[in-house]
Amino acid sequence: MYILGIESSCDETAVAVVERGEKNAVICEQVKSQIPLHAKYGGVVPEIASRNHYEVIDYLTAEALKEANLTCDDIDLIALTRGPGLIGSLLVGLSFGKGLALAQGIPLVGVDHIYAHIESAFIDNPGIEYPLLALVVSGGHTTLFYQESKFEAKVLAKTRDDAVGEIMDKIAKFFGLGYPGGPVLDKIYKDGDSKKFQFTRPRMSDGSADFSFSGYKTAVIRHPQSKDIKTGSQVFKDLISSFLHSAVDYLLSKTAAASEELPVKSVIVSGGVSRNTLLRKKFRDYFSGHDIKLYLPSPRHCTDNAAMVAWLGYEKYIKLPENNYADFYLNAYSRATFREKSKHK
Repeated sequence: MYILGIESSCDETAVAVVERGEKNAVICEQVKSQIPLHAKYGGVVPEIASRNHYEVIDYLTAEALKEANLTCDDIDLIALTRGPGLIGSLLVGLSFGKGLALAQGIPLVGVDHIYAHIESAFIDNPGIEYPLLALVVSGGHTTLFYQESKFEAKVLAKTRDDAVGEIMDKIAKFFGLGYPGGPVLDKIYKDGDSKKFQFTRPRMSDGSADFSFSGYKTAVIRHPQSKDIKTGSQVFKDLISSFLHSAVDYLLSKTAAASEELPVKSVIVSGGVSRNTLLRKKFRDYFSGHDIKLYLPSPRHCTDNAAMVAWLGYEKYIKLPENNYADFYLNAYSRATFREKSKHK
């Protein structure tokens, strides 16, 4: 079964063809990154993002089909991202996918972007066992889920303010280091002393297990101002290293605590920030000494991609067929609306 995946939730237009049922493989992927368009602004400009999606989505689809040596007649299912994300960007992918499905008579399924990030770990690891914990860390999301099965999840913790990837972008922008911030900081921290600066671990006043990262951002920005630390100096590298180690330890501590409190067989860490080398090392080191197995997506499937959308779309199509596909009234949504227990939208 061939699935065409479409992802346009933020600043990357992605189209992929995957085969499920026999090869269970990603046949091809086409991605148009918008980083050069947004870099000068230090962040994503929604109007520019949606316009660029509109300009390239049909071309990328044609190129993906050409690379896979297929035509629209060979596609059995179209899977697309409904949300959360930038509403203008989402509507480009949604409208294009609906039109293609309607014109070609192809079943259509919409999937949630955050759950697709969780599913990205299954692309290279089909044997992941439930129940599991899934930590999704990206520029827009920092959420810890508990899943007893694929299509139901309980939110254990979510960020109350900035997402972890968002503060990386904001710190990098403030110091003029470039965009996106995550890869830039990933290079700098390796040359710094992680014990030079101390950061207070956030705690919610109401006793919640939720995350908070805005304090990290404020502390990193204020240190150079109060102590006359120059960008690029050794002490500045120490500051970045100390911050990154503290932030990753914070994520790990929350995940580790949940793994001890709940019956868990697997842990997934996914999303764009899961490409961070320090995060991958610390999580691997911790869970290597436990019976719980850790799964990280391949680096190319950590950031926004259409393969994960197609992969989850197939699972939804075969397991929830009664009311979850062929719906041309599907609409996009910009915000995640997680309840304590949630089902895939």
